[in-house]
Amino acid sequence: MLKKFKLIILGFIIATALNSCVLAAILVGSAAIAGGTVYYINGNYIIEIPKDIRSVYNATIKTFQTNSLYSLNGQSYAQTTASINGKDSSEDISVTLKDIDKRSTEVKIRFGMLGDKQKSADLANQITKNIT
Repeated sequence: MLKKFKLIILGFIIATALNSCVLAAILVGSAAIAGGTVYYINGNYIIEIPKDIRSVYNATIKTFQTNSLYSLNGQSYAQTTASINGKDSSEDISVTLKDIDKRSTEVKIRFGMLGDKQKSADLANQITKNIT
């Protein structure tokens, strides 16, 4: 009986460990797609992309223009910052770009008032796919 109980506990520990590895692999995989650091703070999905701000800005605009889920409401571009505002079917979208150095850009994405991590991650992946 004790041996059976130990096997059940061991199986549970292994399943839990493997489950967390899958989550870690997904997070690392999404960061690898973008080639940079990814984190989520206070409703903002923040990713660092190793491309200049102009390339990331153009990719973001292209994402809003070519995806039927989003509508583009406004944009502004300066030398070291840019902002793109849009809307999906239910929430406002805010994308802020900030030049880290000449070869890296910080992208901050927020859906609605509280933020939506999954929608933000999906948008970030679409933006990185449009970078040339």
